[in-house]
Amino acid sequence: MPNQLNSGELITNISSELADNNAGLISAYDVRHNMEDMAFSINKIVASGDTEVEFPFFNAVKFSTANATSNSASADHGDLIVESGLFFPNADDATKQDKRQTEPWLGDTGINHDNLQGLGNDTHLQYYNRDGSRPLQGNMSTNDGSTENWINCSGIDDVGFKFVQTNPTATEQEIYVSGTMRWANTDNSVLENAKGVAKAWAYFSASGAGNVPEIYSWHNIESIARKGEAGKLKITFPSGTFENNDFVAIGTSNGTTSDSNLLDMDVNTVACVARSGDDGTMLRSVTYVIQDEAGQYVDGKVCSFVAYGYSPNETSGTVPTMIDESASPTF
Repeated sequence: MPNQLNSGELITNISSELADNNAGLISAYDVRHNMEDMAFSINKIVASGDTEVEFPFFNAVKFSTANATSNSASADHGDLIVESGLFFPNADDATKQDKRQTEPWLGDTGINHDNLQGLGNDTHLQYYNRDGSRPLQGNMSTNDGSTENWINCSGIDDVGFKFVQTNPTATEQEIYVSGTMRWANTDNSVLENAKGVAKAWAYFSASGAGNVPEIYSWHNIESIARKGEAGKLKITFPSGTFENNDFVAIGTSNGTTSDSNLLDMDVNTVACVARSGDDGTMLRSVTYVIQDEAGQYVDGKVCSFVAYGYSPNETSGTVPTMIDESASPTF
């Protein structure tokens, strides 16, 4: 049975048992068992670190590349199999020199980008820098193919703001906001919702040519019709402007058919009275009438109109408390 020895022990045995053969004392056994010991000790010598101290390797250790294109564990590879881990005692980072590497390399398609260090020089142009040092140079979508996603500072679902596609061609989109918008870099004012924004308005003349009103500027106005005689008009809104007919409508007029100077006005009252329509069989509308101090209906050259109300599906929060305090008229 051969002996498993280190390199120093092998050299000692060779020197003592295979000396100069002037006396003819070297037998075939001496040669054979030393060769057997060397063959039996190769693995121990390589694995023990003896090559690192006294007999180091001078060239890179190479492994066979036979069948290297196969990934099968049973293929005839020239593989290096490590059972515990790898050390890199000469690593550039001194803090890593005594660390055992136990994780396998995941390959160029399996490395977590956040775990990479020392990238530098902004080499990953396919990513948007979180510090804002590189601006977006193309369109960015928040739609994963099934739903639009929220953008926020907390990571909490369904808060912040998001973009919602409102038609199949994506040429129209809505912006959803879950909280208050604040103009912090100007006057610190806030916008809690859109209830204070007029849903419709118009600046027009009720005394246009041929009894047809003349429109100057407008928003969400479908039509303005004169109803048979002076001072009686009907304002109609496009479908979807209001949730119902409980909108607030306000109007003013100069009460005269002239606007040649700043004194062209007569004392008058404008009332927005009858509301009708349901956006189904008929568009929603409101009447707009102008009446002078004598109770006569008159046209006006300078007429303004504004309406506030709920948009479709809009809610209004807590209902205000309505109280009868007629028994206590003092404030």
